[in-house]
Amino acid sequence: MIDIVIPWVDGNDPTWQAAFKAARSLDTEVVATGGSENDSEIRYRDWGTLKYLLRGIERFTPWVRKVHLVTWGHLPEGITPTPRLNIVRHEDFIPAEYLPTFSSRAIELNVHRIKDLANRFILFNDDMFLCRPLPAERFFRNGLPCDMARLSLIASSSISHTVLNMTEILGRRHDRRTAMRHHWWKWYSLRYGAANLLKTLDLSVWQGWSGLTDTHMPQPYLKETFERMWSDERDILDTTCRQQFRSPFGVNHWLMRYEQLATGQFSPISMRDSRLDYLAEERIDDIEKYIRTQRYAMICLNDNPQLNDFDGVSSRLQEALETILPE
Repeated sequence: MIDIVIPWVDGNDPTWQAAFKAARSLDTEVVATGGSENDSEIRYRDWGTLKYLLRGIERFTPWVRKVHLVTWGHLPEGITPTPRLNIVRHEDFIPAEYLPTFSSRAIELNVHRIKDLANRFILFNDDMFLCRPLPAERFFRNGLPCDMARLSLIASSSISHTVLNMTEILGRRHDRRTAMRHHWWKWYSLRYGAANLLKTLDLSVWQGWSGLTDTHMPQPYLKETFERMWSDERDILDTTCRQQFRSPFGVNHWLMRYEQLATGQFSPISMRDSRLDYLAEERIDDIEKYIRTQRYAMICLNDNPQLNDFDGVSSRLQEALETILPE
């Protein structure tokens, strides 16, 4: 059995907006720093594309047993629960001491607590879409999550502190050279392509973990990995979940992914069928083209704080998705 989990929020809901603003006004870190990109309202605006994500799952991954749609409490317009679509509210699975939360990290770090969640599941974001058929073996092979293990450097970004936190935990838990030596055929798989192999080779001279490439794609997980990490690293996970808004002083669900890679609990996969992009006026022409031609099986389209014409870009994106997922 393989399930899908999708956290979603309707940033246009006035009740949610009121709760969001009230919580922000009381959050000492947000008040002291003035907030950041990580907790800005732009991260919660609704592009009206959730239906295309659900249509893509229905059409292109019929082998999925159940989709767990996680919401703050509101329901997407025109969508109702079915035996295959389970609507899960925060209070249904997140411990009470972490609620209310407006942090995607608190939500994602607790998804293993969802009732009736399969041991093998794929964690989506609501900006990820399927554009053509995919077999179950694209996400799990021989019972293991499919992933790409590639060493990288931690680049300066809004989440670089968080990635550094997780890399430090990874180094404390696993010696990098030992981990790679025990599963060398997974770290140096030809599936990754020459460029990725060369980057891993270049960084393998480092003593510890220089960082890992984060693919920003639908991420397959074993529920047992979350359970083990909550048992072993409860303090940092608890601290992160108590933060009502995203903060650099914590971790995210990639910590579970890093654990799977370091312990060899994954099967090597090529990422050439995937595309990460950002929504902007200068990018929408290319985005429309590769959606309509179904060039990629999976795409992730990040929101963009510098986007000026939200309505125009949103309309063109929906029109492109409608051409491949009209029903």
